[in-house]
Amino acid sequence: MIAEAGRALAAVSWAKLSAPAKEKLKHCVIANMSVAVAGLPHGRLPEPVAAQAGANAGHFLFSGRRTASARDAAFWNAAVMHARTQDDFHPIGNLHAATVLFPAAMAAAEATDAPGERFLDALLAGYTAAAGLSCAFSPKTTPKGLRSTGLYSPFGSAAAAARLAGLDAAGIGNALALSASVAAGLTQCWVDGSDEWQLHVAQAAANGMLAVDLTRAGVRGGEHALDGAAGFYNAHAGVTPAFADIAKDFDPDRAVLDTVIKRYPVSGICQPVVRLSERVAAVHRPKPEDIEVLAIVMNAFEMRYPGTLNKGPAFKSFSDVLMSAAFCCASVLTRGKFEFADLFEKGRAPRDRLIAMADVHDDKGLPTLSCRIELKMKGGGRIAESLIDGGKELAIDSSTIDAWALGLWQEAGRTQAQYRKFRAAVDVLEKGSTKALLETLQP
Repeated sequence: MIAEAGRALAAVSWAKLSAPAKEKLKHCVIANMSVAVAGLPHGRLPEPVAAQAGANAGHFLFSGRRTASARDAAFWNAAVMHARTQDDFHPIGNLHAATVLFPAAMAAAEATDAPGERFLDALLAGYTAAAGLSCAFSPKTTPKGLRSTGLYSPFGSAAAAARLAGLDAAGIGNALALSASVAAGLTQCWVDGSDEWQLHVAQAAANGMLAVDLTRAGVRGGEHALDGAAGFYNAHAGVTPAFADIAKDFDPDRAVLDTVIKRYPVSGICQPVVRLSERVAAVHRPKPEDIEVLAIVMNAFEMRYPGTLNKGPAFKSFSDVLMSAAFCCASVLTRGKFEFADLFEKGRAPRDRLIAMADVHDDKGLPTLSCRIELKMKGGGRIAESLIDGGKELAIDSSTIDAWALGLWQEAGRTQAQYRKFRAAVDVLEKGSTKALLETLQP
């Protein structure tokens, strides 16, 4: 499997991508960089030591400073990009790939002074690796408490960094093999309200780069590190697959097109809950004090993801709030719309009353990114609304990407002119340079 995956990822390229996937990949660049700009105040991990030489020494940090270590830059930038959990996610692989592979690719591109098209090739290889190695197995590993982002995204980081390092198919495969031994992350943080969720992406970004550095130094990974009897998949999922079983998941177009750009800074699972709650609030205008029964019906797998059923009453931090379907719904119904600041506000009685009464349960017939909200009102009135296949309604596309992304820049105190300069660099990235793009991200 290692050799076949390496060959598949070595063949991935921007030039071969379909036109819709090219447009979506650029949207992902805009979205994830913009989310990082807005996420800077919410990072929980300490900033690495700054480079000692001149202003252009070392590797770019979203703070505007630089650090001497490429892996340190990837580590910290990944945490910042993920700090609002608004970085894009893959609903089938159930993971965040961009927040891991983008920072690794950024640091690796600086080390190689990579042109823009090569950077795009690397991003695409990273998305393909993360999706290809997770889609078939996340339903088996997630119920064990293993977070797919920490488990599978290091392969995306390794693939991206390997492409920028100029490794051939065998080298890319070796980096994947080494990554299998440094992939980890647990979902208990979503229940405990703790900070490991930022550590997961940070270490995944840095560890993928480490696997590439070790490969270049001649360290050999196992040829059956993934599919051996004592390999990655048997250890984590209890299966020993062949590459033929997952070859269809190594589709670069699908890896990008299936990725969801998050409209809201809450869990991917709660995106449809927030969207449908906004519709209920706008169309029906229910008075919070008149709601007697609140039911939230979800896809069975998503409802059982750790943290989705969080109800407090004493939420500890952003990390247990952002996962809570009850909190997300109640916040919108009492505010009339989604407000990011409400995720940090404690003890708001109208919202907390609805959280306490919320009945969150599953319907095995609902597909992913789907939900229903049912309200019983004083006087016997009932409100029921559904959102089926919410990925389509939640999508950020060419008609909405600029307004949405500009809002993030302005929330971070940046100007429209700064955003436009960044946007222009993305538009010509395949003909330009990665350096020019990163320069537009400076505060």
